[in-house]
Amino acid sequence: MIGPLSFAAPAILAGLALLPALYFMLRATPPAPRRQVFPPLRLLHDILPTERSPVRMPWWLLLLRLLAAALVIIGFADPEIVPPPLLPGHGPILLAIDNGWGAAQDFPARLTAARHLVDQAGTRGVVLLPTAATATGQQPRASDVLTRAAALAALGALHAEPWPSDRAADTRATDAIRRHIPDLTGVYLTDGLAEPGSASFVAALAPARLITGDTTDLRLLAPPHLAANGALVATVLTLPHPGRIDQPVLAETASGVALARATIKIGPGRTQGSASFDLPVALAGKIARLALPGMAAPSGVALLDGATSRVVVGLVSGGTANPEQRLLGTLYYVRRALPPGTTIRTGSLDDLIASGANALIMADLPLNPADIARLHHFMAAGGVAIRFAGPLTAATKDALTPDPLLPGVRALGSALAAGKPEAIAAFDRGSPLAGLPLPASATVSRQILVNPATLDPATVWARLSDGTPIVIGARQGRGMLVSILTTANAAWSTWPISADFPALIDRLVHLGKGAVPKSGWLHAIRVLDGSGALVLPGSGVRPLEATGFAHARISPAHPPGLWGDAHGTIALDLGDHVPPLARAPLPAGVPVTNLDSIPRARRFGPDILGLALALLIADAAITLLLRGAIRLRGAALLLMGLIGFAMPPPAHAQSNDAHNSAHDAPPGALAPMLAYVRTGDANTDAVSRAGLAAISDQVDQETAAHLAAPRGVTPGIDNLNLYPLLYWPITATTTPPGKPACHALDAFMAGGGLLVIDTDGGGSDLPGSGAGFDPGATAALRRATACLAIPPLERLTDRDTLAHTFFLNRSFPGRFDGAPVYIAAKGARDADGVSPVVIGSNDWAGAWALDGAGMPMRALLPGSPGQRQAANWFGVNLVMYALTGTYKSDQVQIPAILRRLAQ
Repeated sequence: MIGPLSFAAPAILAGLALLPALYFMLRATPPAPRRQVFPPLRLLHDILPTERSPVRMPWWLLLLRLLAAALVIIGFADPEIVPPPLLPGHGPILLAIDNGWGAAQDFPARLTAARHLVDQAGTRGVVLLPTAATATGQQPRASDVLTRAAALAALGALHAEPWPSDRAADTRATDAIRRHIPDLTGVYLTDGLAEPGSASFVAALAPARLITGDTTDLRLLAPPHLAANGALVATVLTLPHPGRIDQPVLAETASGVALARATIKIGPGRTQGSASFDLPVALAGKIARLALPGMAAPSGVALLDGATSRVVVGLVSGGTANPEQRLLGTLYYVRRALPPGTTIRTGSLDDLIASGANALIMADLPLNPADIARLHHFMAAGGVAIRFAGPLTAATKDALTPDPLLPGVRALGSALAAGKPEAIAAFDRGSPLAGLPLPASATVSRQILVNPATLDPATVWARLSDGTPIVIGARQGRGMLVSILTTANAAWSTWPISADFPALIDRLVHLGKGAVPKSGWLHAIRVLDGSGALVLPGSGVRPLEATGFAHARISPAHPPGLWGDAHGTIALDLGDHVPPLARAPLPAGVPVTNLDSIPRARRFGPDILGLALALLIADAAITLLLRGAIRLRGAALLLMGLIGFAMPPPAHAQSNDAHNSAHDAPPGALAPMLAYVRTGDANTDAVSRAGLAAISDQVDQETAAHLAAPRGVTPGIDNLNLYPLLYWPITATTTPPGKPACHALDAFMAGGGLLVIDTDGGGSDLPGSGAGFDPGATAALRRATACLAIPPLERLTDRDTLAHTFFLNRSFPGRFDGAPVYIAAKGARDADGVSPVVIGSNDWAGAWALDGAGMPMRALLPGSPGQRQAANWFGVNLVMYALTGTYKSDQVQIPAILRRLAQ
């Protein structure tokens, strides 16, 4: 329904009264200047006897100018068609706005709707009531009655908060303002979520209208967890919806670089779905958070802490027998007690430390001074060293212990000893083992004793029922040293075969750098703001006791984020600390309007001013024409030019290269460009396109070559002869090409093109840091290239021309490093000695690719210093090799050629 016409500034319409005066002013037009020839003899002949002075302009030009002046006046008065009033009543408007975490996802649209409501309120006045507490902990309260300008300014300062709305405080604030101003008309911009106290608040507000968004679009990331195979599992919670949801999730580093992407599928009527990230250990260790792309809200972020970090545990035994012999081996029970998802490695102490293990479990292992020095360095960097006792360590003492030990073994309940095996006493509240279930059925029959003369009570973590220490530990640098003074098998104790032994091992292996604190007071390290970004905590944040962490409520005092101390962190995520998702029941008889359906006033002022400007431009051209300053053709050209200058240029949408048709016009021959093979996977194609674009830019900066933007092609359909280099990424899902594609690729290589075949890692048997990242890629590479005429290959070395075509490369890394690169053998190259193919498994495009902000799209593994620069250098070398061939090798012959010429 169309409302009445009104003006935003009606006083300006008084200028229309000046149009009659303007009419008389415009009637008088001075005569146009005339060119007069003054020859000496005809000076008086050409002078007219009477003087003619025009007093009127053409009526149509006068009408044009009056119309332009009227349009200027009306345009500045800003006419608009006002929709029918949405807000009933005549008193002030009480505008309640949800600005808790549930409203953060669509908060910009919420503010836009609030501004429209303020415009409709007009002179009635507006009372604003944000429903979430402030960052300083101030409870929600209603404002005074604000004018339109003041209300708009207050809305501009309003932002979403990362905690729920305080419904009890909202109800109190509503009751207080209604007692003060009884004739308020309530309007509620609700997030649609049911929370404790929501019904009481709506009853107190008595809204005349509800404004709500689409609650089916709400997404909440639950805290991630590790699966039994060590994969990181992401879970998205939502409200029931009629259709299927395909929600992408990104695994990102602390700097925001996406390491992996998964898609969670949630069926109709379902409220949650999960997907896993099964990444190599070294890459998984870099994940700092999960994020929903395109969602600037705390509900779209789930932070990772020590509990969701994939732990690598090294097992080493001092015995000569099989340490994992069933029931008797020293490591048999330890291996089975490790938490699900743990990566287990065995080997020598040196190999395990070098492999990046987080914790080392040593069962009855005597240590020499060199081993002790290595372990001190390992613990100083944040590692956990866990030592079990046994006959070997009892006979050979070393200095790696939290407290000095006595020689020999204490026997309890044996034939030659008094007493009986002792049980484990309850863990002290301040012990790192506090909170673990007490192994009531476990007993210890033999142990190594701590020297009571030098015992530090702070190192005692667990005691036997007679008070003898059985577990001692101390922090070493950022890591931990733990000594369990009995065996890791059932030889000296029944603890390893008790049901509570896995809980002990789980607690111990998570004690290193970044471990989850289990006791004491936790302090906020970084907290999430209303847009989902990590920021420094504010003054209203208070410490949180670790024992009450599981039941903590998200609030201004305890916002979501990373909490902990200098030795470890724990993530306080929204998913575990807010009420379950549920829709709030709508009050009966209250009209409901969607955020996007609020009727808006239609303004005509800018359009009228634009028409007035066009008339004034036409008047200027006509005036110049009448005065003889320009001719008719010049006036037309001037008019067209001025109007074209005033109009905005037409927008041309940039086509997505990943969807270019096979019938697109071919690129110009004067603009060489790189190409990549379309795989059908949008993510892979986007990385290939971004990687080749980044290398093209670097070639433009570093060399005399200038490349156009890269292009995606389909072999067998697109003409490949237009491109000097073709990049072909192969993943485990790549299907073998058909015969036309194979013939096209063979013709491309035979015609002088460089085919670069690359995989994103491979199976676990592949050398290099990409081992295990894409287990099926190697087999897919064999299938995809089976139909190609690939020449005999040899390994690329730093002596080959490709290694110094432009930059000097000693290695050829990409996103991964260490895997060999293969090129055609010397006898299988073309007449100029150029290889037609380069094959690797280092994911070069993943290392080159940059996002729109110029930041790397993918993290490197292992991420050694200079790896990305070396990858970029090799990319430039590939392009120059494809463009110029072996010109660098030809330069080597210059001294011999000069000598021959001298002879």
